[in-house]
Amino acid sequence: MKQDIDAASIDKIKKLVLERTGILINEQKANMILQKIQILINEGAIKDLNHFYYNLITNDRELQNFINFLTVNETYFFREFEQLKAFAEVILPEVVEFKRKSGENKIKIWVAGCATGDEAYTIAIILSEFLEKDFLYEIYASDIDTNALGAAEKGVYEARNVRFVHHYYLNKYFDITKEGKFQIKEELKRNIKFLHHNLVDFSKYFIFSKSDFVFCRNVLIYFGDEQRKKVIDKMYEILNCGGYLFLGHSESVGRLSDRFSVRRINDSFFYYKECESGW
Repeated sequence: MKQDIDAASIDKIKKLVLERTGILINEQKANMILQKIQILINEGAIKDLNHFYYNLITNDRELQNFINFLTVNETYFFREFEQLKAFAEVILPEVVEFKRKSGENKIKIWVAGCATGDEAYTIAIILSEFLEKDFLYEIYASDIDTNALGAAEKGVYEARNVRFVHHYYLNKYFDITKEGKFQIKEELKRNIKFLHHNLVDFSKYFIFSKSDFVFCRNVLIYFGDEQRKKVIDKMYEILNCGGYLFLGHSESVGRLSDRFSVRRINDSFFYYKECESGW
């Protein structure tokens, strides 16, 4: 039997999701939730909304499955190419030169909200191509969606995911499976560690401390302002001096933080942490 569930009745679920994940549920997602709950009621999996809510707060697996349902994982290789071009040709060489002068030969990168891994592998390709052989790198790629992380670790992609990958890179870093999909070669996986992480779990940020670059592109647009500001501040704290935060082209630290310095390269904006020496 169909039960009446209006938008107001899911407020406590929206609040729970915001508190636990930082994700602000908009009207479209609220409608998705309503449809999901109604299906579960019709199937007899739950009695009503209160039963559904109780499952979320008492069962970590149920909550994780619900988070997986809510997250958006639309991504592809070399997304927002102009920004990546500026990273490879301008910013990366500058940071490498600075680190060499400091006697270091290693880059640390955090890809936050890595989804199915397209971005993390893209960055690995760039580093493999642009870093000199004596310079090392490590990439930490995290996401809250366990299903997406599973796909990232497998590293198998459809043609649409690699549609903007140059054929030279396709041949060098991918194998073609018998199903016609594109499998990341093991040599590219070696320097990437995928891990489950909730961006509003600030107790785990020590894992990413002393990062030279943080990529958090097209992730915080789904967050509430308060959570977004806290995440931005924590990312500033874990960056090395001279390190950069990369956001999506429609995102900005703007009113959220005045701690970052801003740099424009062509039509892209970049946010970096100044050193006391002025670097």
